[in-house]
Amino acid sequence: METRINDYERDVLVPLVCDILMNAPWTMSALSIAEAIRRQGHPATTRQVRKVINHIRVNGIIPCVASSPKGFFVASNEIEISECISTLEALADSIQEVIEALRRQMYNKFGFRL
Repeated sequence: METRINDYERDVLVPLVCDILMNAPWTMSALSIAEAIRRQGHPATTRQVRKVINHIRVNGIIPCVASSPKGFFVASNEIEISECISTLEALADSIQEVIEALRRQMYNKFGFRL
């Protein structure tokens, strides 16, 4: 499911984030990217940056935008993107486990299911 972005995020932030990601010589956190955008005179929050990066990834605007605990970067080889995919898959599995546990708890506590 694609995250919806507003006109400002699409028209202003997407090009700025793309430029930053394509020209960054190192991994950049969402905070660092937001600060770089603000230095250029545009308001940006880390939440908006993450949302825009999700949009960039889902739509393939920049192929292989990867992430690590240090931040976001354009993968330069198959290993970097494979490691990112594995991390995201593990995160998705963990989130699904929590969802299933909360559904069981809801049923046990309140006696109904979604």
